[in-house]
Amino acid sequence: MKQSGKQFTDGTAALYCRLSRDDNMDSESNSIQNQKKILQKAAKEKGYTDTIFFVDDGVTGTTMKRPGFQKMLTAIEAGYISAVFVKDLSRLGRNYIEVGRLTEEFFPLHDVRLVAVSDGVDSDEGDNEFTPFKNIMNEYYAKDISKKRKIVNKLKGNSGVPLSQPPYGYIKKPDDPRFWVVEPEAAGVVRRIYQMAVDGFGLAETAAVLEADGIVNPTYYWRARGVNRSGLKSTVEPTKWGHTTIKKILTLQEYCGDIINFKSYSKSYKMKKRIENPEENRAIFLNVHEAIIDRATWEKVQKLKSGTRRKRPTVTQEPSVFSGLLKCPECGGNLNFHFNQGNHDIKFFSCNNHNSGLRKCSQTHYIRLEFLEQVVLGEIRRLTCFANEYEDDFVKAVMGHSAKVAQTDRAKKQRELDALVARDKELDGLFERLYEDNVAGKINDERFARMSKRYEEEQGENAKKIKALRLELKKSDGRQMDTDAFLATVRRYTDAQELTRRMVAELIDHIEVYHAEKVNGVKQQRIVIYYNCIGQFAVPDRRKIPEVDVLLKTRKGVAVSYSPERIA
Repeated sequence: MKQSGKQFTDGTAALYCRLSRDDNMDSESNSIQNQKKILQKAAKEKGYTDTIFFVDDGVTGTTMKRPGFQKMLTAIEAGYISAVFVKDLSRLGRNYIEVGRLTEEFFPLHDVRLVAVSDGVDSDEGDNEFTPFKNIMNEYYAKDISKKRKIVNKLKGNSGVPLSQPPYGYIKKPDDPRFWVVEPEAAGVVRRIYQMAVDGFGLAETAAVLEADGIVNPTYYWRARGVNRSGLKSTVEPTKWGHTTIKKILTLQEYCGDIINFKSYSKSYKMKKRIENPEENRAIFLNVHEAIIDRATWEKVQKLKSGTRRKRPTVTQEPSVFSGLLKCPECGGNLNFHFNQGNHDIKFFSCNNHNSGLRKCSQTHYIRLEFLEQVVLGEIRRLTCFANEYEDDFVKAVMGHSAKVAQTDRAKKQRELDALVARDKELDGLFERLYEDNVAGKINDERFARMSKRYEEEQGENAKKIKALRLELKKSDGRQMDTDAFLATVRRYTDAQELTRRMVAELIDHIEVYHAEKVNGVKQQRIVIYYNCIGQFAVPDRRKIPEVDVLLKTRKGVAVSYSPERIA
């Protein structure tokens, strides 16, 4: 019989409910109201009449730092709770390590009964062997949702749809909430802040004037309109303006009518901290919505704020469509976008690992933007011409090339897997011999412990790699390229006269830029384009396929050329 230190049999049951964006696909069954009904009924059936709800609405399960959840844990530690009811284990969280610690250690330590209604888990009825696997699948679900959301955001962000909420001064467009329109009241405040900056007002002075005139800050402005915005936890006076708020308003390029996507990123779906993205990796779209501040005024304010001549190009010089797509074949790093300090019209890319000062890469892999644009546009024209003029040959070549790439990649992964499995068996044999030598007294305990730990660590790392490789090989077996979809995408850009961000995003996965080498007095630049779905693909020579021989004179006596790779 289970022993308890509490002075009651049933006591108080905590009914915990959680809902987040991860549950949108099943929002009705997972709604807070539905969870409450299910848990109230289950608690009553189990004999609990004294219940208390703990709720987290709109909070992801990948974090355990949820207000309602933490309050429940505090109540458990204080001895007020004898049972916890949840709809399913994923409500507790989608971190299998933390949820496992709760179910295996925390709840038993405090003599708390756990009931997960939909999963059929009741700790008073004995251990459920499938509980750990359910926790793992719950975390995998969160990881999968995060991966899919990143893909969707990448497509939306590269097509010019804003990924962030509209800043103060804008609201979502009523007939198309993906985009923004000016909100007159807040926009008037923004214009006033910029005019004060032009007139020489500092941040503190501007904040004081707005407060004296009784203008509510953005937090209370949104709160008064019932807009749900993250971070709305300010407890200061409604008319109190902070210096950071004024400073942020004075730096937002969006007020010029632009959209800037991918300003920040997170390293993992478990990490909520956002990391600032380098400017060259952002997607900028000019004049998408109505401007609140004209560009000349915005530029003037930036110069006044910096106090010196700006070192970067003005916002009228849009970052390249290739930002984030150029790779260094030597070190695998990105090529960063730059401009000549003496002449801003000269724009170029170079290897970040060479220019960072660390010199991890031996060459600059320098390439002029105008040269790159001519080459890529020429190659895309060759590809579209081949697809239109020789459709059957194109389909055969693409399917054969894709299959060959997949086969090569699979063979490489299989060789790596075989080597790891062989090493794993070898480590088993080494460990057995090490143990025998220790028993026989050939090596002392200290050396045995040190060497066995090293072998165990290596086996642990190898086990992770083996698991990952087997999963990749399994996925590759069922992966097929949709040739029709790729053909349709290629045809869309027939007769393209210039490169667009959308064109590059839909057709190209990445581009390798090799360091230019001098041949017969002319520098030759090797550029390898990797297309989406099919990877590297050299267009065959045909009578109607245009040439892409590019020669660019960079300065007096110096030129760089490009010729495409040829296949029969």
